[in-house]
Amino acid sequence: MSDDGASLRRALGLRTTVSTSTGLAFAALEYLAAAALVVYVAGDSAWIAVGVAGLLALLAWGFFGELNGMFPTAAAIRLYMQRAMDDRAALTIAFTYMTTIVLVIAADAFIVGSALARAFDEPAWVAGVWISALLAVAVGANLRGVQVAGGLQDLATYLVLAATVAVCVTGLVRSHRALRFPLEPLHGHGIGGLAEAVALGVFLYSAFEWVTTSAEEVRRPHHIHRGMLIAVAVLFAVCSLVTLAMSHLLTHRQLGTAFPQLELGRAAFGQAGLWVMAAVSALTALNTFNGGFITASRFVYGTAREGSLPRRLAQLNDRAVPWVPVLALGSTSLVVALVVAVTHGWQVLVATGAALEAMIYAVAALCTLRLRAREPDRQRPFRVRGLRVLGVAGVVVFGALALVASVSVGDRFDPVPLAIVAVAGVLSASYVIWVLPGVRAAEVARRAATPRRRPPRPAAPPAPGPVEESGGP
Repeated sequence: MSDDGASLRRALGLRTTVSTSTGLAFAALEYLAAAALVVYVAGDSAWIAVGVAGLLALLAWGFFGELNGMFPTAAAIRLYMQRAMDDRAALTIAFTYMTTIVLVIAADAFIVGSALARAFDEPAWVAGVWISALLAVAVGANLRGVQVAGGLQDLATYLVLAATVAVCVTGLVRSHRALRFPLEPLHGHGIGGLAEAVALGVFLYSAFEWVTTSAEEVRRPHHIHRGMLIAVAVLFAVCSLVTLAMSHLLTHRQLGTAFPQLELGRAAFGQAGLWVMAAVSALTALNTFNGGFITASRFVYGTAREGSLPRRLAQLNDRAVPWVPVLALGSTSLVVALVVAVTHGWQVLVATGAALEAMIYAVAALCTLRLRAREPDRQRPFRVRGLRVLGVAGVVVFGALALVASVSVGDRFDPVPLAIVAVAGVLSASYVIWVLPGVRAAEVARRAATPRRRPPRPAAPPAPGPVEESGGP
Protein backbone atom coordinates (compact mmCIF):
# COMPACT_ATOMS: atom_id res chain seq x y z
CA MET A 1 0.00 0.00 0.00
CA SER A 2 1.06 3.55 -0.57
CA ASP A 3 2.54 5.97 1.86
CA ASP A 4 1.52 9.59 2.35
CA GLY A 5 3.63 10.72 -0.56
CA ALA A 6 1.64 8.80 -3.15
CA SER A 7 -0.84 10.56 -5.39
CA LEU A 8 -3.38 9.86 -8.10
CA ARG A 9 -2.09 9.45 -11.64
CA ARG A 10 -2.93 11.79 -14.51
CA ALA A 11 -3.87 9.18 -17.07
CA LEU A 12 -7.31 10.20 -18.40
CA GLY A 13 -7.80 11.93 -21.74
CA LEU A 14 -10.75 13.86 -23.12
CA ARG A 15 -12.31 10.72 -24.61
CA THR A 16 -12.54 9.02 -21.22
CA THR A 17 -13.71 12.23 -19.56
CA VAL A 18 -16.61 12.33 -22.04
CA SER A 19 -17.41 8.63 -21.59
CA THR A 20 -17.37 8.96 -17.80
CA SER A 21 -19.62 12.01 -17.78
CA THR A 22 -22.00 10.52 -20.35
CA GLY A 23 -21.96 7.01 -18.90
CA LEU A 24 -22.79 8.19 -15.39
CA ALA A 25 -25.98 9.78 -16.72
CA PHE A 26 -26.90 7.12 -19.29
CA ALA A 27 -27.89 4.30 -16.95
CA ALA A 28 -30.60 1.70 -17.51
CA LEU A 29 -32.88 4.09 -15.63
CA GLU A 30 -32.53 6.40 -18.62
CA TYR A 31 -34.87 4.20 -20.65
CA LEU A 32 -37.52 4.22 -17.91
CA ALA A 33 -37.33 8.00 -17.54
CA ALA A 34 -37.63 8.42 -21.32
CA ALA A 35 -40.65 6.11 -21.42
CA ALA A 36 -42.31 8.01 -18.59
CA LEU A 37 -41.58 11.35 -20.24
CA VAL A 38 -43.30 10.70 -23.58
CA VAL A 39 -46.79 10.25 -22.08
CA TYR A 40 -46.91 13.88 -20.89
CA VAL A 41 -46.70 15.47 -24.36
CA ALA A 42 -48.42 15.02 -27.70
CA GLY A 43 -47.34 12.52 -30.33
CA ASP A 44 -43.64 12.37 -31.08
CA SER A 45 -42.72 15.76 -29.60
CA ALA A 46 -41.01 14.56 -26.40
CA TRP A 47 -37.62 15.56 -27.83
CA ILE A 48 -38.61 19.20 -27.22
CA ALA A 49 -38.87 18.54 -23.48
CA VAL A 50 -35.49 16.80 -23.63
CA GLY A 51 -34.05 19.90 -25.36
CA VAL A 52 -35.46 22.29 -22.73
CA ALA A 53 -34.03 20.06 -20.00
CA GLY A 54 -30.72 20.15 -21.88
CA LEU A 55 -30.68 23.94 -21.59
CA LEU A 56 -31.04 23.57 -17.83
CA ALA A 57 -28.19 21.01 -17.89
CA LEU A 58 -26.07 23.61 -19.71
CA LEU A 59 -26.84 26.04 -16.90
CA ALA A 60 -25.56 23.50 -14.37
CA TRP A 61 -22.54 22.83 -16.61
CA GLY A 62 -21.61 26.50 -16.40
CA PHE A 63 -21.67 26.51 -12.60
CA PHE A 64 -19.66 23.30 -12.26
CA GLY A 65 -17.25 24.37 -14.98
CA GLU A 66 -16.36 27.60 -13.17
CA LEU A 67 -16.14 25.99 -9.74
CA ASN A 68 -14.04 23.06 -10.93
CA GLY A 69 -11.66 25.44 -12.70
CA MET A 70 -11.11 27.23 -9.40
CA PHE A 71 -10.65 24.00 -7.41
CA PRO A 72 -9.35 21.27 -9.76
CA THR A 73 -9.12 18.55 -7.10
CA ALA A 74 -10.83 15.29 -6.17
CA ALA A 75 -12.60 17.05 -3.30
CA ALA A 76 -13.65 20.11 -5.33
CA ILE A 77 -17.29 19.87 -4.24
CA ARG A 78 -16.26 19.99 -0.62
CA LEU A 79 -13.75 22.84 -1.15
CA TYR A 80 -15.92 25.32 -3.00
CA MET A 81 -18.79 24.82 -0.56
CA GLN A 82 -16.34 25.35 2.32
CA ARG A 83 -15.30 28.70 0.82
CA ALA A 84 -18.89 29.77 0.13
CA MET A 85 -20.59 28.77 3.41
CA ASP A 86 -20.06 27.44 6.93
CA ASP A 87 -17.67 24.49 6.96
CA ARG A 88 -20.02 22.21 8.89
CA ALA A 89 -22.91 22.96 6.53
CA ALA A 90 -20.62 22.35 3.55
CA LEU A 91 -19.54 18.93 4.81
CA THR A 92 -23.11 17.94 5.71
CA ILE A 93 -24.34 18.80 2.20
CA ALA A 94 -21.38 17.09 0.54
CA PHE A 95 -21.81 13.83 2.47
CA THR A 96 -25.58 13.85 1.88
CA TYR A 97 -25.06 14.46 -1.83
CA MET A 98 -22.64 11.57 -2.19
CA THR A 99 -25.38 9.16 -1.14
CA THR A 100 -26.85 9.86 -4.60
CA ILE A 101 -24.23 7.65 -6.20
CA VAL A 102 -25.08 4.65 -4.05
CA LEU A 103 -28.82 5.16 -4.58
CA VAL A 104 -28.54 5.46 -8.37
CA ILE A 105 -26.20 2.47 -8.63
CA ALA A 106 -28.51 0.39 -6.45
CA ALA A 107 -31.66 1.30 -8.39
CA ASP A 108 -29.91 0.76 -11.70
CA ALA A 109 -28.53 -2.59 -10.53
CA PHE A 110 -32.03 -3.77 -9.73
CA ILE A 111 -33.37 -2.69 -13.14
CA VAL A 112 -30.51 -4.34 -15.03
CA GLY A 113 -30.61 -7.55 -13.00
CA SER A 114 -34.37 -7.83 -13.45
CA ALA A 115 -34.14 -7.09 -17.18
CA LEU A 116 -31.54 -9.82 -17.68
CA ALA A 117 -33.57 -12.31 -15.66
CA ARG A 118 -36.61 -11.41 -17.78
CA ALA A 119 -34.68 -11.76 -21.06
CA PHE A 120 -33.40 -15.21 -20.09
CA ASP A 121 -36.82 -16.21 -18.66
CA GLU A 122 -35.25 -16.89 -15.27
CA PRO A 123 -36.80 -16.71 -11.78
CA ALA A 124 -36.76 -13.31 -10.07
CA TRP A 125 -34.08 -14.34 -7.53
CA VAL A 126 -31.54 -14.74 -10.36
CA ALA A 127 -31.54 -10.95 -10.66
CA GLY A 128 -29.47 -10.90 -7.46
CA VAL A 129 -26.83 -13.07 -9.11
CA TRP A 130 -26.61 -10.72 -12.10
CA ILE A 131 -26.38 -7.71 -9.78
CA SER A 132 -23.52 -9.26 -7.79
CA ALA A 133 -21.60 -10.30 -10.91
CA LEU A 134 -21.80 -6.89 -12.60
CA LEU A 135 -20.81 -5.04 -9.43
CA ALA A 136 -17.86 -7.43 -9.00
CA VAL A 137 -16.63 -6.70 -12.54
CA ALA A 138 -16.80 -2.94 -11.94
CA VAL A 139 -15.00 -3.18 -8.58
CA GLY A 140 -12.31 -5.45 -10.06
CA ALA A 141 -11.68 -3.08 -12.99
CA ASN A 142 -11.39 -0.11 -10.62
CA LEU A 143 -8.89 -1.84 -8.37
CA ARG A 144 -6.61 -2.50 -11.35
CA GLY A 145 -6.02 1.21 -11.91
CA VAL A 146 -7.61 4.22 -13.53
CA GLN A 147 -6.35 3.29 -17.01
CA VAL A 148 -8.06 -0.12 -16.89
CA ALA A 149 -11.21 1.42 -15.40
CA GLY A 150 -11.11 4.20 -17.99
CA GLY A 151 -10.74 1.71 -20.83
CA LEU A 152 -13.73 -0.27 -19.57
CA GLN A 153 -15.69 2.98 -19.29
CA ASP A 154 -14.89 3.92 -22.90
CA LEU A 155 -15.84 0.49 -24.22
CA ALA A 156 -19.09 0.17 -22.28
CA THR A 157 -20.36 3.72 -22.80
CA TYR A 158 -19.68 4.03 -26.51
CA LEU A 159 -21.07 0.56 -27.25
CA VAL A 160 -24.25 1.41 -25.32
CA LEU A 161 -24.71 4.67 -27.22
CA ALA A 162 -24.00 3.12 -30.63
CA ALA A 163 -26.32 0.16 -30.06
CA THR A 164 -29.11 2.38 -28.73
CA VAL A 165 -28.90 4.69 -31.75
CA ALA A 166 -28.87 1.71 -34.14
CA VAL A 167 -31.99 0.17 -32.55
CA CYS A 168 -33.89 3.47 -32.51
CA VAL A 169 -33.04 4.41 -36.11
CA THR A 170 -33.83 0.91 -37.40
CA GLY A 171 -37.16 0.85 -35.59
CA LEU A 172 -38.16 4.26 -36.95
CA VAL A 173 -37.20 3.35 -40.51
CA ARG A 174 -39.03 0.02 -40.39
CA SER A 175 -42.21 1.54 -38.99
CA HIS A 176 -43.07 3.13 -42.39
CA ARG A 177 -45.25 5.66 -40.57
CA ALA A 178 -44.98 9.45 -40.51
CA LEU A 179 -44.17 11.19 -37.25
CA ARG A 180 -47.12 12.49 -35.24
CA PHE A 181 -47.03 16.11 -34.03
CA PRO A 182 -43.22 16.26 -33.75
CA LEU A 183 -43.33 20.04 -33.19
CA GLU A 184 -46.58 20.37 -31.18
CA PRO A 185 -46.04 19.14 -27.60
CA LEU A 186 -49.22 20.89 -26.38
CA HIS A 187 -51.57 19.39 -29.00
CA GLY A 188 -54.38 18.07 -26.78
CA HIS A 189 -52.19 18.46 -23.67
CA GLY A 190 -51.83 21.13 -21.00
CA ILE A 191 -48.78 23.20 -20.10
CA GLY A 192 -48.55 21.23 -16.86
CA GLY A 193 -47.81 18.08 -18.82
CA LEU A 194 -44.94 19.79 -20.63
CA ALA A 195 -43.55 20.97 -17.28
CA GLU A 196 -43.68 17.40 -15.96
CA ALA A 197 -41.89 16.20 -19.09
CA VAL A 198 -39.15 18.79 -18.65
CA ALA A 199 -38.70 17.78 -15.00
CA LEU A 200 -38.25 14.16 -16.08
CA GLY A 201 -35.94 15.35 -18.84
CA VAL A 202 -33.60 16.91 -16.29
CA PHE A 203 -33.15 13.45 -14.79
CA LEU A 204 -31.85 12.24 -18.17
CA TYR A 205 -28.77 14.45 -17.67
CA SER A 206 -28.32 13.99 -13.93
CA ALA A 207 -24.93 12.80 -12.66
CA PHE A 208 -22.99 14.13 -15.66
CA GLU A 209 -21.17 16.48 -13.25
CA TRP A 210 -19.73 13.66 -11.11
CA VAL A 211 -16.74 13.55 -13.45
CA THR A 212 -15.42 16.70 -11.71
CA THR A 213 -14.03 14.45 -8.96
CA SER A 214 -11.58 13.04 -11.54
CA ALA A 215 -9.86 16.44 -11.85
CA GLU A 216 -6.57 15.08 -10.46
CA GLU A 217 -6.48 12.23 -12.98
CA VAL A 218 -7.07 14.08 -16.26
CA ARG A 219 -4.03 14.98 -18.32
CA ARG A 220 -5.23 18.56 -18.82
CA PRO A 221 -7.54 20.39 -16.38
CA HIS A 222 -9.71 21.90 -19.13
CA HIS A 223 -10.75 18.38 -20.19
CA ILE A 224 -13.27 18.40 -17.34
CA HIS A 225 -15.48 21.30 -18.45
CA ARG A 226 -15.04 20.44 -22.14
CA GLY A 227 -15.89 16.81 -21.49
CA MET A 228 -19.04 17.76 -19.58
CA LEU A 229 -20.17 20.03 -22.42
CA ILE A 230 -19.69 17.28 -25.00
CA ALA A 231 -21.51 14.85 -22.72
CA VAL A 232 -24.56 17.14 -22.50
CA ALA A 233 -24.66 17.37 -26.30
CA VAL A 234 -24.37 13.59 -26.68
CA LEU A 235 -27.07 12.98 -24.07
CA PHE A 236 -29.42 15.41 -25.83
CA ALA A 237 -28.95 13.70 -29.20
CA VAL A 238 -29.31 10.11 -27.95
CA CYS A 239 -32.10 10.74 -25.44
CA SER A 240 -34.10 12.73 -27.98
CA LEU A 241 -33.83 9.81 -30.39
CA VAL A 242 -34.86 7.33 -27.68
CA THR A 243 -37.99 9.32 -26.77
CA LEU A 244 -38.86 9.72 -30.44
CA ALA A 245 -38.55 5.98 -31.07
CA MET A 246 -40.47 5.03 -27.93
CA SER A 247 -43.38 7.37 -28.60
CA HIS A 248 -43.54 6.21 -32.22
CA LEU A 249 -43.10 2.46 -31.75
CA LEU A 250 -44.40 1.47 -28.31
CA THR A 251 -47.92 1.27 -26.92
CA HIS A 252 -48.92 2.80 -23.59
CA ARG A 253 -48.81 -0.65 -22.02
CA GLN A 254 -45.27 -1.24 -23.27
CA LEU A 255 -44.19 2.22 -22.06
CA GLY A 256 -45.43 1.33 -18.58
CA THR A 257 -43.31 -1.80 -18.19
CA ALA A 258 -40.12 -1.91 -16.11
CA PHE A 259 -38.13 -2.85 -19.24
CA PRO A 260 -39.21 -0.51 -22.10
CA GLN A 261 -35.79 -0.90 -23.73
CA LEU A 262 -36.50 -4.61 -24.30
CA GLU A 263 -39.77 -3.74 -26.03
CA LEU A 264 -37.95 -1.15 -28.11
CA GLY A 265 -35.41 -3.75 -29.25
CA ARG A 266 -38.20 -6.18 -30.12
CA ALA A 267 -39.97 -3.49 -32.18
CA ALA A 268 -36.79 -2.88 -34.18
CA PHE A 269 -35.37 -6.40 -34.68
CA GLY A 270 -37.90 -8.85 -33.27
CA GLN A 271 -36.67 -11.37 -30.71
CA ALA A 272 -33.04 -10.68 -31.71
CA GLY A 273 -33.59 -7.04 -30.77
CA LEU A 274 -34.72 -8.08 -27.30
CA TRP A 275 -31.42 -9.92 -26.80
CA VAL A 276 -29.50 -6.92 -28.12
CA MET A 277 -31.13 -4.56 -25.65
CA ALA A 278 -30.64 -7.06 -22.82
CA ALA A 279 -26.90 -6.96 -23.58
CA VAL A 280 -27.03 -3.17 -23.79
CA SER A 281 -28.72 -3.07 -20.38
CA ALA A 282 -25.85 -5.10 -18.93
CA LEU A 283 -23.36 -2.67 -20.45
CA THR A 284 -25.22 0.32 -18.98
CA ALA A 285 -24.70 -1.29 -15.60
CA LEU A 286 -20.96 -1.47 -16.19
CA ASN A 287 -20.63 2.14 -17.31
CA THR A 288 -22.78 3.38 -14.40
CA PHE A 289 -21.15 1.19 -11.72
CA ASN A 290 -17.65 1.70 -13.04
CA GLY A 291 -18.02 5.44 -13.50
CA GLY A 292 -19.69 5.80 -10.11
CA PHE A 293 -16.84 3.99 -8.37
CA ILE A 294 -14.21 6.05 -10.22
CA THR A 295 -15.76 9.36 -9.19
CA ALA A 296 -17.15 8.67 -5.71
CA SER A 297 -14.01 6.91 -4.51
CA ARG A 298 -11.91 9.94 -5.53
CA PHE A 299 -14.16 12.27 -3.57
CA VAL A 300 -13.85 10.06 -0.50
CA TYR A 301 -10.07 9.87 -1.04
CA GLY A 302 -9.72 13.65 -1.35
CA THR A 303 -11.87 14.30 1.72
CA ALA A 304 -9.94 11.74 3.79
CA ARG A 305 -6.64 13.18 2.59
CA GLU A 306 -7.54 16.56 4.09
CA GLY A 307 -8.52 14.94 7.41
CA SER A 308 -12.34 15.09 7.25
CA LEU A 309 -12.69 11.30 6.97
CA PRO A 310 -10.64 8.50 8.59
CA ARG A 311 -7.12 8.34 7.17
CA ARG A 312 -7.54 4.74 6.06
CA LEU A 313 -9.87 5.94 3.30
CA ALA A 314 -6.97 7.87 1.75
CA GLN A 315 -4.76 4.82 1.21
CA LEU A 316 -3.79 3.99 -2.36
CA ASN A 317 -2.87 0.56 -3.64
CA ASP A 318 0.10 -0.13 -5.90
CA ARG A 319 -1.93 1.08 -8.91
CA ALA A 320 -2.73 4.47 -7.32
CA VAL A 321 -6.35 3.49 -6.55
CA PRO A 322 -8.12 4.39 -3.26
CA TRP A 323 -8.99 0.76 -2.69
CA VAL A 324 -10.87 1.05 0.61
CA PRO A 325 -13.48 3.49 -0.79
CA VAL A 326 -13.89 1.33 -3.91
CA LEU A 327 -14.59 -1.79 -1.84
CA ALA A 328 -16.87 0.11 0.54
CA LEU A 329 -18.89 1.61 -2.32
CA GLY A 330 -19.21 -1.76 -4.03
CA SER A 331 -20.36 -3.51 -0.86
CA THR A 332 -22.83 -0.79 0.09
CA SER A 333 -24.27 -0.65 -3.42
CA LEU A 334 -24.74 -4.42 -3.42
CA VAL A 335 -26.59 -4.39 -0.09
CA VAL A 336 -28.89 -1.53 -1.14
CA ALA A 337 -29.51 -3.13 -4.54
CA LEU A 338 -30.54 -6.42 -2.93
CA VAL A 339 -32.88 -4.54 -0.59
CA VAL A 340 -34.43 -2.86 -3.63
CA ALA A 341 -34.78 -6.26 -5.32
CA VAL A 342 -36.76 -7.50 -2.31
CA THR A 343 -38.89 -4.38 -1.79
CA HIS A 344 -39.18 -3.28 -5.46
CA GLY A 345 -38.74 0.28 -4.22
CA TRP A 346 -36.56 1.45 -7.09
CA GLN A 347 -38.90 4.32 -8.00
CA VAL A 348 -38.42 5.81 -4.54
CA LEU A 349 -34.64 5.70 -4.98
CA VAL A 350 -34.92 7.33 -8.40
CA ALA A 351 -36.99 10.18 -6.95
CA THR A 352 -34.55 10.55 -4.06
CA GLY A 353 -31.58 10.67 -6.43
CA ALA A 354 -33.34 13.25 -8.62
CA ALA A 355 -34.05 15.43 -5.56
CA LEU A 356 -30.41 15.27 -4.41
CA GLU A 357 -29.15 16.05 -7.92
CA ALA A 358 -31.40 19.11 -8.26
CA MET A 359 -30.33 20.17 -4.75
CA ILE A 360 -26.64 20.11 -5.62
CA TYR A 361 -27.30 22.05 -8.83
CA ALA A 362 -28.97 24.78 -6.74
CA VAL A 363 -26.05 24.69 -4.28
CA ALA A 364 -23.55 25.00 -7.14
CA ALA A 365 -25.39 28.06 -8.44
CA LEU A 366 -25.34 29.61 -4.95
CA CYS A 367 -21.64 28.85 -4.46
CA THR A 368 -20.75 30.37 -7.83
CA LEU A 369 -22.59 33.57 -6.90
CA ARG A 370 -21.08 33.83 -3.43
CA LEU A 371 -17.51 33.12 -4.54
CA ARG A 372 -17.74 35.80 -7.24
CA ALA A 373 -18.50 38.25 -4.42
CA ARG A 374 -16.07 36.84 -1.84
CA GLU A 375 -13.10 36.07 -4.12
CA PRO A 376 -13.46 38.34 -7.15
CA ASP A 377 -9.73 38.31 -7.92
CA ARG A 378 -9.29 34.54 -7.82
CA GLN A 379 -8.17 33.02 -11.12
CA ARG A 380 -11.05 31.44 -13.04
CA PRO A 381 -10.01 29.49 -16.16
CA PHE A 382 -13.70 29.28 -17.05
CA ARG A 383 -16.33 31.91 -16.25
CA VAL A 384 -20.12 31.90 -16.52
CA ARG A 385 -21.36 34.94 -18.41
CA GLY A 386 -24.36 36.79 -17.04
CA LEU A 387 -23.97 35.13 -13.65
CA ARG A 388 -26.04 37.68 -11.77
CA VAL A 389 -29.12 36.60 -13.71
CA LEU A 390 -28.26 32.97 -14.44
CA GLY A 391 -27.07 32.27 -10.89
CA VAL A 392 -30.30 33.45 -9.32
CA ALA A 393 -32.29 31.56 -11.97
CA GLY A 394 -30.32 28.41 -11.18
CA VAL A 395 -30.99 28.65 -7.43
CA VAL A 396 -34.72 29.17 -7.98
CA VAL A 397 -35.31 26.63 -10.77
CA PHE A 398 -33.20 23.81 -9.37
CA GLY A 399 -34.45 24.46 -5.86
CA ALA A 400 -38.04 24.11 -7.08
CA LEU A 401 -37.19 20.92 -8.97
CA ALA A 402 -35.55 19.48 -5.85
CA LEU A 403 -38.65 20.21 -3.81
CA VAL A 404 -41.00 18.66 -6.38
CA ALA A 405 -38.84 15.55 -6.81
CA SER A 406 -38.59 15.04 -3.04
CA VAL A 407 -42.36 14.73 -2.57
CA SER A 408 -43.36 12.73 -5.64
CA VAL A 409 -42.83 9.19 -6.88
CA GLY A 410 -43.90 8.66 -10.46
CA ASP A 411 -47.05 10.75 -10.93
CA ARG A 412 -48.28 10.68 -7.33
CA PHE A 413 -47.55 12.60 -4.14
CA ASP A 414 -45.21 10.67 -1.85
CA PRO A 415 -43.03 12.22 0.88
CA VAL A 416 -40.81 9.13 1.27
CA PRO A 417 -37.94 10.59 -0.87
CA LEU A 418 -37.99 13.71 1.32
CA ALA A 419 -37.79 11.49 4.40
CA ILE A 420 -34.80 9.61 2.96
CA VAL A 421 -33.01 12.88 2.16
CA ALA A 422 -33.76 14.12 5.68
CA VAL A 423 -32.38 10.94 7.28
CA ALA A 424 -29.23 11.14 5.13
CA GLY A 425 -28.84 14.78 6.12
CA VAL A 426 -29.27 14.03 9.83
CA LEU A 427 -26.72 11.20 9.69
CA SER A 428 -24.26 13.43 7.83
CA ALA A 429 -24.76 16.28 10.31
CA SER A 430 -24.32 13.88 13.24
CA TYR A 431 -20.99 12.74 11.83
CA VAL A 432 -19.84 16.33 11.28
CA ILE A 433 -20.85 17.51 14.78
CA TRP A 434 -19.87 14.56 16.97
CA VAL A 435 -17.46 12.30 15.09
CA LEU A 436 -15.46 14.66 12.90
CA PRO A 437 -13.68 16.53 15.76
CA GLY A 438 -12.18 13.25 16.93
CA VAL A 439 -11.14 12.29 13.39
CA ARG A 440 -9.42 15.63 12.90
CA ALA A 441 -7.69 15.43 16.27
CA ALA A 442 -6.35 11.97 15.39
CA GLU A 443 -5.09 13.29 12.06
CA VAL A 444 -3.31 16.22 13.72
CA ALA A 445 -1.66 13.82 16.17
CA ARG A 446 -0.65 11.47 13.36
CA ARG A 447 0.95 14.27 11.37
CA ALA A 448 2.77 15.58 14.43
CA ALA A 449 4.19 12.12 15.12
CA THR A 450 5.25 11.53 11.52
CA PRO A 451 8.80 12.75 10.93
CA ARG A 452 9.03 15.22 8.13
CA ARG A 453 10.90 14.12 5.10
CA ARG A 454 13.91 16.25 4.41
CA PRO A 455 15.23 16.63 0.90
CA PRO A 456 18.47 14.73 0.37
CA ARG A 457 21.60 16.77 0.80
CA PRO A 458 23.51 17.44 -2.38
CA ALA A 459 26.56 15.24 -2.80
CA ALA A 460 29.78 16.89 -1.68
CA PRO A 461 32.22 17.67 -4.49
CA PRO A 462 35.16 15.29 -4.69
CA ALA A 463 38.21 16.32 -2.72
CA PRO A 464 40.95 17.76 -4.95
CA GLY A 465 43.83 15.36 -5.53
CA PRO A 466 47.49 16.28 -5.65
CA VAL A 467 48.36 18.65 -8.43
CA GLU A 468 50.90 17.19 -10.82
CA GLU A 469 53.58 19.50 -12.04
CA SER A 470 53.81 19.72 -15.76
CA GLY A 471 57.07 18.61 -17.19
CA GLY A 472 59.15 20.88 -19.36
CA PRO A 473 60.10 20.15 -22.90
